[in-house]
Amino acid sequence: MILFYLSIPFVLLTTLIYSVIAALTRPIDRSARIYHSLMRGWSRTLLWLLRVKVNTVGREHLQEKTPYLFIANHSSYLDIIAIGVSLPNGGLFVYKEELTKVPVWGWSLRYSPFIMIRRTDPRKAMESIEGAAREIRERSQSVVIFPEGTRSTDGVLGEFKRGGFLLAAKTGVPLVPLAIQGSHKLLPRGDWRVRSGEITVNFGRPIPGRSELNRSEERELQERLREELQMMLGTTNG
Repeated sequence: MILFYLSIPFVLLTTLIYSVIAALTRPIDRSARIYHSLMRGWSRTLLWLLRVKVNTVGREHLQEKTPYLFIANHSSYLDIIAIGVSLPNGGLFVYKEELTKVPVWGWSLRYSPFIMIRRTDPRKAMESIEGAAREIRERSQSVVIFPEGTRSTDGVLGEFKRGGFLLAAKTGVPLVPLAIQGSHKLLPRGDWRVRSGEITVNFGRPIPGRSELNRSEERELQERLREELQMMLGTTNG
């Protein structure tokens, strides 16, 4: 744990440097390629500083240049950097507005191409989903959704919110279950001290998407994805 405390200044400095570079390059980075490269570099550096190793499984299921909607479980802030080094072509995260209040990293989110959801304002939330749908359709951008809406307190998969599946209905792109294991033990919710260890990011097989889903079909798709993730995580409860 002493090594973790010694790493804190370097983690903050690294985040600040990458955030400044990302903000400066955003006006000339309409495709977000530079940002995805910076995200990958930032994630790799933080994982090295924190002595966390990420193992990736199932990436061979993905096709190059195909946009996907990744449906991931969420139990730790480490999930974001673990995904950041695992996605072969990068992806846009959908995040809640409250994260912009996190010092340094949260502030940089405002300059990112990521998609912010204002959960307290249904109209603004719908506008954000429409914006994410445009990114997928027009720029072939993959999008990462945490359908639980917040981090799990015990590592068990929570109930899914509708937003990600509404996005699926608007785009028709393939959905990929993304199971993240090990992050909860290294940085559980309510703690800020990172333990060293390993995280596994497991890509499931893509599930064909279909646009213009009705509400009943959305619920069926939601339940199917949840069952897939539970199986990949080795859980049957939650």
